[in-house]
Amino acid sequence: MSNFPTDPPEPDVFEVSLFGPGKGESIVVHLGARRWIVVDSCRDQRTGEVAALRYLQGIGVDLATEVLTVVATHAHDDHFAGIADVVEKCTEATVVTSQALFNREFLALVEIDHQIAGVTSTSAYREYRRIFSIVEQRKNAITGKRPHRRAEEGKVLLGLPSSGAAPAVTVTALSPSEHAVTRAQTVLAKEQLVALGERTRRPTYDPNEASIALWLRAGGVNVLLGADILSGPLGCGWGAVLHSFTPESPATLYKVAHHGSSTSHHEGIWEKLLDDRPVVLLAPFRHGNVNLPKDTDVDYFLGYTDEAWTTSPRQPTSSGSFQKQAAKLGTLARNPRDPYGVVGHLRARIPLVGGTWQVANFAPASRLAVPRGRSAR
Repeated sequence: MSNFPTDPPEPDVFEVSLFGPGKGESIVVHLGARRWIVVDSCRDQRTGEVAALRYLQGIGVDLATEVLTVVATHAHDDHFAGIADVVEKCTEATVVTSQALFNREFLALVEIDHQIAGVTSTSAYREYRRIFSIVEQRKNAITGKRPHRRAEEGKVLLGLPSSGAAPAVTVTALSPSEHAVTRAQTVLAKEQLVALGERTRRPTYDPNEASIALWLRAGGVNVLLGADILSGPLGCGWGAVLHSFTPESPATLYKVAHHGSSTSHHEGIWEKLLDDRPVVLLAPFRHGNVNLPKDTDVDYFLGYTDEAWTTSPRQPTSSGSFQKQAAKLGTLARNPRDPYGVVGHLRARIPLVGGTWQVANFAPASRLAVPRGRSAR
């Protein structure tokens, strides 16, 4: 795994750290006064270590008491790998999952030893089972209350008073929309019938529609975390966010949605939610022949800001014949300098009173570069 820094932020500093790609992407945020949240999870493909846990332990964070919230934005492996390990270690944290994936049909499916086909992958399904089991074990013996919250548009997930040099904090869910929740419930009800043996057409659903985008506000700092939210469909995604949410002041940092894919581009984000020339952090996605962001996506972001960063630079995709030969050789074919599977780290820090973001990149993370032979628009 890449070497992560070991210097913790000062109590009056806001930090956003993004890890990826490895297997997944993950974000840790320092809200001031040793108060942290973790959003999604990422494993190093070579060591199996969970990036967020390794980093937080390395800078001396007490996982049991200083991580206040763990957010599982949606049920895709590239955001979910290792999330139950994070929940297990952060024993006092409230766990947040999407309202769109928490109803009686979904809970019934989780209890069925069967893949939730078309709704989530097998491994993400197992992570859900572990999360719900952990939450159940931590319920209050007197009240029965569980440390679990369900996110939906406009819901404040975390509100903290000022503490010493750190101002008050709010973490607000921007999605899923009410319509996205309804769409998910309809699909889950049909999927339950399929899982129970009913002969009906298997439904299809994109878990990105259930994704939890977040707005973080602390003192003079606003941050937008885009998860894997898409531009639509109608009544969902960025269209719904822009219809329902108007910030008091724009965000100066944006964790790019959906690995920079064009399916998440929306001009309204830049017009309504973001400051001029914001800091942009991006974790790429690589699986088979899918390699995000594309060259045109890189052009898109560099057209808006010169402060765009990626946790790993894009490399040319190997030919099919080369990949087959490499698969036969297994670990013998690995180049120790090859960034594939290695988790890169971007760390952005800013005083909570406001100011300028200072971005540090730790290999293989780097600035988002204009594709060779092309120029940004």
